[in-house]
Amino acid sequence: MSKAVVILGAGASSDFGVPTLQGIFKDKWARQHLKRDPFLAQKLNEIFWSPRGHTLESSDQSVTIEEMLTILRDWENEPSCRKCPELDLFAEFRKRLYVLIMRAVFEGKSTKAAHLNPLIQVCDEKFEQVTWASFNWDCVFDASFWYWQSWSGPGSRVNPSLAISIDNWYGGWPKHLFLKLHGGINWWMVNGRLTYVRFASSGDLNRKWNEYSKDPNSADQPVILEPSAYKYCGDFYKLLSPQWSKFFERLCEADCIIIIGYSLPEGDAQARSKMMTAFNINKRCKWLLIDPSEATCARFIRLLGQKSLTVLRKGLVGFNHDVRAYLQQAFPDIDPS
Repeated sequence: MSKAVVILGAGASSDFGVPTLQGIFKDKWARQHLKRDPFLAQKLNEIFWSPRGHTLESSDQSVTIEEMLTILRDWENEPSCRKCPELDLFAEFRKRLYVLIMRAVFEGKSTKAAHLNPLIQVCDEKFEQVTWASFNWDCVFDASFWYWQSWSGPGSRVNPSLAISIDNWYGGWPKHLFLKLHGGINWWMVNGRLTYVRFASSGDLNRKWNEYSKDPNSADQPVILEPSAYKYCGDFYKLLSPQWSKFFERLCEADCIIIIGYSLPEGDAQARSKMMTAFNINKRCKWLLIDPSEATCARFIRLLGQKSLTVLRKGLVGFNHDVRAYLQQAFPDIDPS
């Protein structure tokens, strides 16, 4: 049997109702949060939208969160600028923005539609080793994998294995490795230890985020890589770096690489480095891109060519119509029957 790497970007979660960062401010739960946080709403408008002739309603046509946070970091690095806001404003703005992102990608979202389950099932059947590499902060894959196992009966569920040690993580299925490359809203530093915070109704994820949003001196922090050009600077990247080493290793030994809804943005320099280097090293590997965006498809075709790459211009739901046939088309040496 063969080895597979599945790369999950924002597009892999969008069919579950999770907004992309481009349009996050127009999400219902993000809007509600902005009403409860007038400071954040004011600063978004004052620093980013109004000077560019935009409002909340046209925010998806203005600078993205990645660009906002990069601008703030760049501005912060110009201390001689007389119009530079106080340094504590940067930290406060980032923190409040993180809380908004959490509300938008978590509240009101559900994996009951099980859009990832057909792919998880086929990969479990047909590959001896599966690496799930996610660039998302949300809990979509975590929940999908956990509840996909419901067929095996109560008490038999386990999480995939991890490349780093984390408290509170139930078990670990060696066949399936989960790399949460940018961290996530449910990965926290608690009492100085990396800790998995459960997001189910019996969990305390909402409580942790509420405490974080209200306590300016909170010692516990969500472990997320800042969505900006500076995401690979700082202690959290160092903490997560074993995942990146494993990501590169698995890319180099994979027979099949499946990319779902990941656009490989310019700001993800490490991701681009690992993937492009592995492409040149692992010449026997076949790649499959699943993405409805013409711009994303064109980017991957330019970077990878079409000798080893199959492009499927569909979202996850469209892919689910015939998962096995699409995999057979992309990977003819793998029997997905």
